[in-house]
Amino acid sequence: MLLAVGWLVQVLFRVVLETWRSVPLYVPDEVGYLLGGRLFAGGADGDLTGRLLYYGGYSLLLAPANWISDDPAIVYRAVLVTNALIAATLLPLAYLALRRLGMNQIPAYIAATLTALITSNVHYSQFALTDAVLPVMVLGWLLLVHSWLTSERQIYGALAGVLAAYMSWVHVRGFVVVLVFAGTLGVAWWRRWANRRGITVTAWLLIMTTVAGMQLNDWVRSQLYPRGAYGLEDLLLDRITSISGLGWTLSLSAGKLWYLIVSTWGIAGIGLIALAVAVKRDRVPLGTRVVAVQAAVSMVGVALATSAATPDEGTVANFVYGRYLTCFAPILFLAAVVLVTRGPGFIAFRAVPLAAAITLAAGAIVWLHAGDQLSRDFFLSTDFAEISFLTWNWEEFHLWLATIAALLLLAVIAALSVYGGRRAILGAAGLIAVLNIAAVLATTNHVVSYWDQRYAATASLKYELRANDKVGVNFPELGWRIWVLQAFQSRHGLVPIDRFGRFPIPADLTVVVVPWTPGTALAKTWPAAPADWRIVSARKPGFGGWAAWRRMNSATTP
Repeated sequence: MLLAVGWLVQVLFRVVLETWRSVPLYVPDEVGYLLGGRLFAGGADGDLTGRLLYYGGYSLLLAPANWISDDPAIVYRAVLVTNALIAATLLPLAYLALRRLGMNQIPAYIAATLTALITSNVHYSQFALTDAVLPVMVLGWLLLVHSWLTSERQIYGALAGVLAAYMSWVHVRGFVVVLVFAGTLGVAWWRRWANRRGITVTAWLLIMTTVAGMQLNDWVRSQLYPRGAYGLEDLLLDRITSISGLGWTLSLSAGKLWYLIVSTWGIAGIGLIALAVAVKRDRVPLGTRVVAVQAAVSMVGVALATSAATPDEGTVANFVYGRYLTCFAPILFLAAVVLVTRGPGFIAFRAVPLAAAITLAAGAIVWLHAGDQLSRDFFLSTDFAEISFLTWNWEEFHLWLATIAALLLLAVIAALSVYGGRRAILGAAGLIAVLNIAAVLATTNHVVSYWDQRYAATASLKYELRANDKVGVNFPELGWRIWVLQAFQSRHGLVPIDRFGRFPIPADLTVVVVPWTPGTALAKTWPAAPADWRIVSARKPGFGGWAAWRRMNSATTP
């Protein structure tokens, strides 16, 4: 009953945060997944040619939202509710993990609640992003592997293989999980941890489900990227085969590790120590040791792979970025809780300075590699929700201020947890809860709300559209962030047009969106506009000016 109530409270907390949302903010990421969801639901396709391929596994989960309504605003809110329902499942999964590791019911419930409230888990559930669901999938996969190794029931191994493969449908990070689990199966077959015939069946399930996902994503590519998607394969190969590329990859990986630790108030650093202890100590049961190895190797693999494939875009996020490792934050938090509450006292005592040393070392690598680019390059607050909260600065990045703040919080939390009694431990739990909730509320107000209003004011077309409108867009010249967002808001997709009239516009178009460049009179934004078309909306040049023209004799209904 408590688990059901706790799950419901977690859902409601996320839904309350999301109810006012109006437009996707992570463009083109959110739009790519939303268009995929509409495609799977049988709706209009889109054209994201030249953008990165957004995998279809997460979009499959969004298809039911499109069955509720064809209104993009309602669909988007339904997607966020879907996120909330899945993301809140962290609570019962975390509780199950802690109970398996020997924690009593009430402490396990409290710690599981704190796990579900990790800032990144709540923050990213407010967007149509894979980061809303991957933490649940990663934890679920590890629990299935643990069940398989401890019970020797092959059904758990098969489910672990299918879930690992499904993660490769969702995001490229899932391929790292597939490789790690394939390695686990190989070792299990060699060491006879389970029935070899069952291991072989699981391996075939892993392969076939992964191949099925690749076929699915190829179909998504053919439907939403008719003239090809932007690929990162060449960049990835260059980065891992050159000295400069390896330097870039290792530095960015350090930046991701730094962000993961600092964004969890230093607790993830304790979790890293806990994983190392679990791997090293012979007295730790086999299932727990294997899961610890899988979590550690997967995290390192994701950090390296995503860093190697990151283009240099002249942003602070090129050097410090936390989103790709957020799916491991619950694992590290749970590991830290177990180490502090159930591990040997002398190890818990040493874990805090070791975690601080890891954090400082990772920060130093970033600082030495990036230099003044951390203050000079483009800073986007949506990429640094927790860091901006720690420094209370939503416009600039401060590496060392955030590091010191996180380590001070870690020292207080550790002192209460390790050296205090039961009341002190409850005080530490309360402090973590307050920090997580305060960070979520602050970032929702200063980041999500700010950018939602800005996109709604400068890029959104939703107030100009009617139910049956068909929209034409001058793709080559209109800013891609604008037309990508509008591609989702148009229920029937976007049609390419030429604003200079070099080919006729389709007869069924009712709205046309064209760029409005500085120095151009508004009436001249569409030189080839027919006589029965009039401007109904415009956004001034700056963020990306545009003008919307409507056919005045169109019979569309509001």
